[in-house]
Order: sequence, then C-alpha cells, then structure tokens
Amino acid sequence: MKSADFGIKTEINAFGVVLLEILTGMKVYNANRSMETQNLVEWVIPLLADQVNLGRIMDRQLQLNDFPPKGAFKFALLVSNHLQRIIEIWPSMEEIIQALYEYHQDESNQ
Repeated sequence: MKSADFGIKTEINAFGVVLLEILTGMKVYNANRSMETQNLVEWVIPLLADQVNLGRIMDRQLQLNDFPPKGAFKFALLVSNHLQRIIEIWPSMEEIIQALYEYHQDESNQ
C-alpha cells in the first residue's frame, strides 16, 4: 500500500472513531471507565455487530429521540467496518457517503 493510500485510510479510520463517539455518546478513551471499557473501540467492536447489544452502547439521547433501531443498526455496522484491524476492508469515503445517504433516504421514506 502506498503511503498516500495509507494516509487516506488512516483518515477514514479516524472518521469511523468520530462516528463511534456520535453513536455511543462517549469519548474514545476515558480513564474513569472500568478497565475493560476504557478504550471505547476495543470494548464495542464485538457489540456493534449484534443488534441486541447495540442498546447497551448506544447514546441514550439517540434512543430517547426515536432514532430508528433499523437505522441505528445499519449505522453501527458501518462504524464497525471502519474499526476493523484489516485496512483493506475499510470502506472508501465514497462508500461511506453513499451508505449515509441511503440510510437517510430509507428513514425519510418511512
């Protein structure tokens, strides 16, 4: 992988971390959380792909404002793709924008 490509992929990963913070309402690192939950990324990766567990980590403000569960789960899967350890499976920014647009369209049409 060329260094320019790696730089872009790193930025995409960082964007995924920001999306994770939005989804959970938590900072990526917090020393005041329990040891197993201090690093948000490591803690939630296994939870993002499970719709039942999503309620444990999703920001309560999103839940209270009727964020659609189906949309939240799609969003969680998108975030999960950003945070995988294998760089080659990270989505491109075009794929991210397209997915976010589709999620918005799906929810607007309901």
